[in-house]
Amino acid sequence: MYGRRRWVLVALFATCFSGCGRPSAPTSGPTSVADLGPRRPDPQLPLFDGFEGESVAPFWRAGDAGSGRYAAGAVAVTSDHARSGTQSVRITVREGDVRQQGDDGEDNERAELDSGKLTFAGRELWYGFSMLVPPEFPIVSTRLVVAQWKQTGIKGGPLIAQRYRSGRHHLTIRDWSDPDGERQEYPLPAIIPARWNDMVYRVRLSASADGLVEAWVNGERVVSHRGPTASATGDDQVYNKIGLYRDRMVQPMSIYFDNYIAGDSRAAVDPSRFDGDRRAEQQHAADGAARRR
Repeated sequence: MYGRRRWVLVALFATCFSGCGRPSAPTSGPTSVADLGPRRPDPQLPLFDGFEGESVAPFWRAGDAGSGRYAAGAVAVTSDHARSGTQSVRITVREGDVRQQGDDGEDNERAELDSGKLTFAGRELWYGFSMLVPPEFPIVSTRLVVAQWKQTGIKGGPLIAQRYRSGRHHLTIRDWSDPDGERQEYPLPAIIPARWNDMVYRVRLSASADGLVEAWVNGERVVSHRGPTASATGDDQVYNKIGLYRDRMVQPMSIYFDNYIAGDSRAAVDPSRFDGDRRAEQQHAADGAARRR
């Protein structure tokens, strides 16, 4: 854990967005407080967004924060698709959105929800979310990242990145037993368009040998990585982003996410916990249709 001073998490997390008959978000600690001023303290886990309200949860950074994370209109809560409940979030990137130049000198663009910089380095955390790629999604040979974890104070690519390039779904992890954080690659199960994929990550971003990354897709563990997963020269702050980060291109893209949770256990974040809710909704709809006949 870098041997630095231990940080204390001081903020309060507001539970958010319960949908039609769906289980409430896991809760911990008191309710939210008013405006905390220009510097946001770290929120208390869990972080949860079921995307059942009119907008995304308040823990996400604003789209124009810092250098910008998404353009106006790029992030929208929608009833087009839902893993559970009645809504999800649609994230769309268009040519030139939040244009930047990467460390490799290439122009890139993005539309991403950003959890914010949190002092979680060295701590074991679990992340879960569901992801759907629509049938019209363009399959491209350029860089495309749909989820990533980064560390402040270092240059180069993300510590962890879930990528979808040329139709190939894979995970990259920077191995910090190498001074430059050389990238290792792990295959992930193929993405089937119009089908929800449940992602679960167990992550300890640490510069020591206790670092780890494990990943489950639809309940099956597909990645198990051990060793230093963060840079000893970086800061204690890390952040997670979901959405679309790509090299510049003309075609727009949209992707859907549901049931984002960051917590302290697999049981707390696994999107399959909402399966009972989905079955109940399906039965309710079937009963309603039967009564109308």
